[in-house]
Amino acid sequence: MRQPAFWMLTALSLLSTMLVHAQGQSAADELKHAQGTNLGIYTFSDRCSSCHDNARGGAPDRYALNKYTPEQVMQSLTGDGTMAKFTDGMTELQKRILSVYVGGRPFGSSAEGELSAMPSGQCPVGGLWKTSGAPSWSNWGVDETNSRYQPTPGLAADQVPHLKLKWAFAFPNGNSAYSQPTVADGRVFVGSDTGFIYALNASTGCAYWSFKANAGVRTPVVLSPAGKGRRLAFFGDIRANLYAIDAATGKLVWTVRADLHRLSRLTGAQVLNKGILYVPISSLEESGGGNAKYPCCTFRGAIEAYRADTGKLLWKSYTIAEPAKPTTVTSIGTQLYGPAGAGLWSAPTLDLKRNAVYVATGNAYTMPAADTSDAVMAFDMKTGARLWKNQLRADDGYVRDCPGKYRPNVSTKNVSETCPTPLGPDVDFGNAPILRNFADGHSLIVIGQKDGSGWALDPDKKGAVVWKRPMSPGVDAGGGGMQWGSAADDTQVYFPLTRGGAGAGMGAVNLLTGEIAWRTTPAIASLAPATVMPGVVFEGSNMGMLYAFSTADGHALWNFDTNTNFKTVNGVEGKGGGFGGAAGAVVAEGKLFTTSGNADLFGGPLRGNVILAFEPE
Repeated sequence: MRQPAFWMLTALSLLSTMLVHAQGQSAADELKHAQGTNLGIYTFSDRCSSCHDNARGGAPDRYALNKYTPEQVMQSLTGDGTMAKFTDGMTELQKRILSVYVGGRPFGSSAEGELSAMPSGQCPVGGLWKTSGAPSWSNWGVDETNSRYQPTPGLAADQVPHLKLKWAFAFPNGNSAYSQPTVADGRVFVGSDTGFIYALNASTGCAYWSFKANAGVRTPVVLSPAGKGRRLAFFGDIRANLYAIDAATGKLVWTVRADLHRLSRLTGAQVLNKGILYVPISSLEESGGGNAKYPCCTFRGAIEAYRADTGKLLWKSYTIAEPAKPTTVTSIGTQLYGPAGAGLWSAPTLDLKRNAVYVATGNAYTMPAADTSDAVMAFDMKTGARLWKNQLRADDGYVRDCPGKYRPNVSTKNVSETCPTPLGPDVDFGNAPILRNFADGHSLIVIGQKDGSGWALDPDKKGAVVWKRPMSPGVDAGGGGMQWGSAADDTQVYFPLTRGGAGAGMGAVNLLTGEIAWRTTPAIASLAPATVMPGVVFEGSNMGMLYAFSTADGHALWNFDTNTNFKTVNGVEGKGGGFGGAAGAVVAEGKLFTTSGNADLFGGPLRGNVILAFEPE
């Protein structure tokens, strides 16, 4: 699971692009903005993993190395640094890519992300955080069903065409604004790729506090309910650290390492219910698995439950029941493993009536593919016991930089033997399952898949298919699918498509019948999740345009180009970009909030570092 195979850039082409961009400016300036994630994994596998992944000579593992900033890592790789002897033949650019990968954040972010380092935008000291009673958006999908439907936004549909930018806040040295905001009681909480969480004033954008995590924070903040006790904010970082902090002060309450795999991460949002925090585990092992020296592959997705007040693990259930076992050895002596994959990239969904947790799984990393990859699965909320699974695409074994039917332009020369054969199309699930409950007592799980299919499943019949609706020509015909998130109100589900061409644009589908009601005008290509309120569905395009469409017929009501520069309340240089990942717009307290500039793993011209707030004139 990452972006669809047809969106992928090879490591070589990405490096070439970055080198072109670096001409005329220093590598330091270019890599100040580049994440280097995929190239960093490759370089680490080639240069570092034989010691650091095997604790050879007491070498710290990737997790332990993450305590160092990119600047500290770079220092160790150059001059008289302790690791300089292992960098023969590496360019400065390659060293900086490796440093950013190991440090888990861009250069310059550790110091400049603090509020004290910003020119302006700090809220006045004093005053208590009070409960307002206004409807909030306090997790990824509004509620535990992941509908992304805000029934009481404090904003009417006829006000949406009059939305104007109220404020912009920039993440210092941010490269990719990939975390979705959370809004409650007049405050906005948002994470950044620099590893900082910020608490902002919803009306003005001034900042109350910042908290520095150990790596970039992609998950949205999840808030505990207002009440008599301390209110907590939960989130995870891209090194699989899970945190609870005091939402009023930004002080750490507890932190745990959620998964021990060397390449695990927290991408999908946590979900909170009755003091239990449900946490999905994903991995970037497929980004390193195509390397001939990497022992592909051993990661398996998981869903975990923690006590929210203490961080105590209550249970952990894997999407692949049995651990990976040794399989074959390559011609250069690399031990291979399997089965592996089926990571959880999206938020889990809670069915309180059936006491079930629903998750959607990623592709396999090895062949034969596990029968729980590309599937919707159900687990018992209290025990973690597996209840059922429905695999909606078989034989989708995929790792990056491998040739195959769906990647015909990848060279077969010197291709790693670690590649799955045959290579799958990478059409798993980035969508979270959406649970819709109806007045007659029956329910549906609706979800969009990366092959272009919309699905409705019956939770009372072990996920049996109720309807399937192709929304594009499909991967074999060059069509796009649904990447990071759909949305559903009481009558329709809204499926955004990733690509242009035939059948492009968001489509509205009748929840009960699966019939297409309309497609958006204009047609847009989008990886980002949709957001719906009465009468309006919001969607951000890959090119940075934020749209509002009528839920009645799909015609455009409003748009705003976020791919531009902004004057920010904190005095930091701010730029928007594309909507390329798992962060969607949120509607609460009469305002619309969104981050802009999600460049995901690749950087590039559509990267950005801002959160924007809109309000009607």
